[in-house]
Amino acid sequence: MRRLRVTVLGPVRAWNGPVEIGLGPARRRALFAMLAANANRPVTRAELIRALWGESAPSTAAGNIYTYVSGLRRSLGPAGGMLRSGRAGYTLRLEPGALDADRFEALCEAAVEPAAAGRSGQAVALLDEALALWQGEAYANVTGLFADLDRHRLTELRIAAAERRARLVLTGGGDDALIADLTALVRDHPLHEPFHELLMCALHRAGRGTEALDVFHAARRVLVGELGVEPGPALRELQSRILAAAAAPAAPAEPAVPVTPAAVAAPAVPPWGRLVGRDGELALLRGLLAALGEGRSAIVWIEGEPGIGKSALLDAALHEARALGHRVARGSAEELSSRFPLHVMRRALRLEDVPHDDPATAVDRVLDHVRRLTAEGPLVLAVDHLQWADEASLLAWERLAALTRWLPLLLVATARPEPGRRDLARLRRGVSTRDGHLIRLTPLPPSDIEQIFGRTVGVPPGATLRSLAPLAAGNPLYARELVTGLVAEDGVRVVDGLAEVDARADEMPRSLLDTVRASLDHLSPGAREALRYAALLGDAFAVAEVAAVTGRTPFDLMADLEEAVAADVLVDAGSELAFRQPVLRRALAGSIPAALRPTLHRHAAQALADNGGPVTRVADHLLAGPPEVDEWLVGWLVAHGAELSRQAPEPARELLRRALASPRLPQARRATLAALLDGPDR
Repeated sequence: MRRLRVTVLGPVRAWNGPVEIGLGPARRRALFAMLAANANRPVTRAELIRALWGESAPSTAAGNIYTYVSGLRRSLGPAGGMLRSGRAGYTLRLEPGALDADRFEALCEAAVEPAAAGRSGQAVALLDEALALWQGEAYANVTGLFADLDRHRLTELRIAAAERRARLVLTGGGDDALIADLTALVRDHPLHEPFHELLMCALHRAGRGTEALDVFHAARRVLVGELGVEPGPALRELQSRILAAAAAPAAPAEPAVPVTPAAVAAPAVPPWGRLVGRDGELALLRGLLAALGEGRSAIVWIEGEPGIGKSALLDAALHEARALGHRVARGSAEELSSRFPLHVMRRALRLEDVPHDDPATAVDRVLDHVRRLTAEGPLVLAVDHLQWADEASLLAWERLAALTRWLPLLLVATARPEPGRRDLARLRRGVSTRDGHLIRLTPLPPSDIEQIFGRTVGVPPGATLRSLAPLAAGNPLYARELVTGLVAEDGVRVVDGLAEVDARADEMPRSLLDTVRASLDHLSPGAREALRYAALLGDAFAVAEVAAVTGRTPFDLMADLEEAVAADVLVDAGSELAFRQPVLRRALAGSIPAALRPTLHRHAAQALADNGGPVTRVADHLLAGPPEVDEWLVGWLVAHGAELSRQAPEPARELLRRALASPRLPQARRATLAALLDGPDR
């Protein structure tokens, strides 16, 4: 008899010798996958029904199982005898190694002994063989509770094997492909901190310290943005070692007196230890936690722009809740988790047996579980980043909000403003109608930002560092990124016990600009594009000016600009719109390639002039544009040079000098421009 072979590390497939077997429709294939994963042991009909339908099995489920098994026997052909029926259930007989998942686990286990014995080459070869078995996501073409659970288990084993292999290669000195492999692993598993750590180590050993620090900043943005947590001690310690190595001077021939102190590396601080300036909000939450202990429930909605401290406030409150002895359930929605029903609620409540194919039943299961928990005592249930939660989780949150009237439950959510999200707006309104608490986190004052500077650096900020507080725009995340970026660029020094900024640190660190730009990713592509062009125009601008630069009509632009106003990126400034904070404009303008900016400035100047824009704004764009002098520029100077000289003498002189220095200036215009430059008011 030919050997039956099965793969689940990718699409579920089977072969009878060299011939692939057609496993049939989705549920028949799912049944076969469960039998294969439990090969050589009976699987009861009840187990199969639960694996395929969860708690919402039809009355015909038992008959369907019989039909699926019969169909599989026909598909297996000569190997049909490998699928046996008995009083205990159904058994699929497979030879050792016939299932790829079993071979994967055996190879991983086999790599343990040579790795422990120092034979890293042999261990790496075994792990390479194991990882090569994967052909995509496990159970890629199968759905159901069993597949979801085993997919998660196998994925965790795959991540662990990849991490172990990378550590062995790195310990052995690395190889040419290691950095590329780790870069791919970081991309595929951005929330797995060890991959970031290993990539930093590999880059640092390769003499690419700046890139290693970039990896740290990218990891931190992902962890803070997705999970609301700071990098762990391993990443922080590695960052400090890389910074110290970069700051260490070359060994001198003889002892020398240091002229500047060493660069500062930021110490790790627990998330709740980073909370600054939210005393009122935390006091409110403390009061609600105390009331919960007396059986009084409440709903809290915490909102604000990305990085403003929603997750930090939530972490601080949950820290207090645990200190009071309350049970805490916390889930954090992820941007990609909306594809998985009840993902965040299952994670928060540690529920494993929630059906996937019946949202209504799944939500009822969540509510029943919360009722059981609150029957045993007060519960704090918190959902971070609710704007990313799936539809079923939003429904569960809404129904739980209604239950707070009867249950000892403190229900908390954090969310950022999402213009156009009617579902979130409905939940937010529901908080008010149920006498809940809406906490809107606003920008922190400069004194609090200076305190964050000090905590991030580890020493009090001096005058030069404090002067940068306005750049943070009152945003705690921006403040930490600003200082962390300066530290990474060796731009912070300790002088007389205070952290000071070098004179050359006059530009915002790239990490801060990247963070600000990432905070705008939730806007629509049209809104971001309109904002980039608006950023070229300055801190304030008219809609007609953006229309002139982009070539779009004001009517067409209004929806995108109104979205930016609703997201608190722009504010109404009378007859104009303005960026709420200059850092937002600088980050957006910085996202335009440097080589393209002069051309766009030149285009903006002509578009503004053609639409009757102020001569001073036209001049600003001409000065930022390319140095070439053309016929249009000369004509504009002839027509508006006198007016510009009265309103802005210095820009006028610079533009006139440029034109007069150009060999392309027509002789007939030279005398006119020279007269403007040497006019009587000069």
